[in-house]
Amino acid sequence: MPTFEVSSDHVDALMNKASKYKTLILDLRSNSGGYVQTLERLAGYFIEKDTKIAELKGRKVMKPLMAKSRGDKSFKGKLIVLVDSGSASASEVFARFCQLEKRCTVLGDRTEGAVMQARYFGHETGVGQVLYFGANITNADIIMSDGQSVENVGVSPDELIKPSGKELASRHDPVLSRAVKLAGNELDPIKAGSLFPFEWPKN
Repeated sequence: MPTFEVSSDHVDALMNKASKYKTLILDLRSNSGGYVQTLERLAGYFIEKDTKIAELKGRKVMKPLMAKSRGDKSFKGKLIVLVDSGSASASEVFARFCQLEKRCTVLGDRTEGAVMQARYFGHETGVGQVLYFGANITNADIIMSDGQSVENVGVSPDELIKPSGKELASRHDPVLSRAVKLAGNELDPIKAGSLFPFEWPKN
């Protein structure tokens, strides 16, 4: 899952596919976050009752982030979440939420520690040729159920697994390999790395 910038319908479609399996490995590595509603929707698939994800601490009183249980559609199997230093924002909050609820096993590297909520303010200037620009302004810190913020701290995985420079250069994936082993199967790091090859951005 490379981003949380997807609709609730997209989350529902993904989880409908996952419902057929006993274990879900959710790869949030290099996921920089996205929409709050997507975070809340996804989290709702892994709890039996409506649960508070986190409190929002800002200048004004704000509604907490809530995961509303999906009831019979909830995923009952084992959840393994993969994270790394590129996992930020909603991906960190999701991983930590499931970790605190003892609903998942988190594997990989410590996350980025960039979870503060922000609002985007768009602007424009010019006549004829218009220049569009904007700014993200932080408006709240996110306080998890243990009373702690992940900001500047990150999420510590249950198993710290850092691929070596040689493994990265060879595109081996020991993290996914370990996740598959926890799921009850075997997949060597070489084959794991070939499943989801890196795609360079197109200009």
